[in-house]
Amino acid sequence: MGNSNTKKYHYAHRQYASQYSISDILGGQCVGTPRASCEELRPWSRFSRRSWSDNTLNNPLSLSKTAWPVPRFEAIFLPEFPVKETPLKNEYVFIDIISKGAYGRVYKVQKKETREVFALKIISKAQIVAENSIDQAKQEVSIQRAVGHHTFIANSPYHWQGRKTLYILTQFIGGGELFSLVEEYGCLSEDVVRIYIGEIALALDFLHNAGIIHRDLKASNILLDNEGHAMLIDFGLAKWLRPLQRTGTFCGTFEYMAPEIVKRQYYGHEADWWSLGVLACFLLTNQYPGKNITSDLLENEEYKAVSFGTLPESAESSLSPGAIDLLKRLLQPEPRLRIKSVLALQRIAFYMGHDIRSYTLKKVSPFQLLGKRIESTLTSLVDDFNDFDSFVGAGSTTRTWAQSTRSG
Repeated sequence: MGNSNTKKYHYAHRQYASQYSISDILGGQCVGTPRASCEELRPWSRFSRRSWSDNTLNNPLSLSKTAWPVPRFEAIFLPEFPVKETPLKNEYVFIDIISKGAYGRVYKVQKKETREVFALKIISKAQIVAENSIDQAKQEVSIQRAVGHHTFIANSPYHWQGRKTLYILTQFIGGGELFSLVEEYGCLSEDVVRIYIGEIALALDFLHNAGIIHRDLKASNILLDNEGHAMLIDFGLAKWLRPLQRTGTFCGTFEYMAPEIVKRQYYGHEADWWSLGVLACFLLTNQYPGKNITSDLLENEEYKAVSFGTLPESAESSLSPGAIDLLKRLLQPEPRLRIKSVLALQRIAFYMGHDIRSYTLKKVSPFQLLGKRIESTLTSLVDDFNDFDSFVGAGSTTRTWAQSTRSG
């Protein structure tokens, strides 16, 4: 007699994820293969048991998910800061401390393999989390990675995280800060300022066309290479912002704030061009235009009586008509009337006979015009460094003051 039931192999009708289109897998109408049916499928592939869900597609933090469990203190900084376990001393030789800031320190380092010199910013995770600046830190590296190939923007090729710290490796720029150059020489000549404003304007124009606003343009955020050419750094307050779009975050450096930011109005890319005007005034006169904005002035709302864009008294007698025209066009209190592109800047008298876009070739050295020489050496190498992943940034802050009053 025996059992007459036909033995059914489970794999005879098995259907793999590869047989379906993406719409099949995500729950759409079943299309494609002849064997496809509209029956509900298992919500995971045969290779992974991680379920598909709408959150995987729509959740902005979905990219931070991994196929294996990681500590939350690491996961919140993924994927912009991948986890790296190799000790720093195995890959880099530490040379010197460049600066100290609110979130950590910047070191001059040399990569052992290639002997290239870099600037390594080491940031405390705890400080970033305490100040709710996780998104800001991730946005900073994503923006700098996207625009770092520009001639006048510092490149940031690598960034990663350790147990307690974040690491951002950027190209080393050894000519010092533009602010220090003004302190050393006082007022710079119009020929030198013409180069600097042109180079920085090219960087700003590139950022704005890429949909980015910097919001912290100032002399101390401009580094100089060994020939004296400008390099824009510090994208800590930068933000993705499309042309004609507006934001409302109250942030920046007091002296460089555009009137619309001080008045707590919505603003766009024009705010960066105001900061460029303040920088031009500082380079030409070693003074800031108008009355310095302070926290006390803002709290008492005395800024409403400030006359924005007023040039220093010495400007009228010491500057050429072309330089004064440059300052007035950049320091225009009304954003819609302000210069806000390299094309508009090229048309004014200050740049008559000078092609701004030719500055990308770096034919003329600002340091050569100033008679300044930079000695590039790698002395005072420091080999005895402790575990930098145990470092927690501390100390007084010289970083930009920022306070958010609206989302942005």
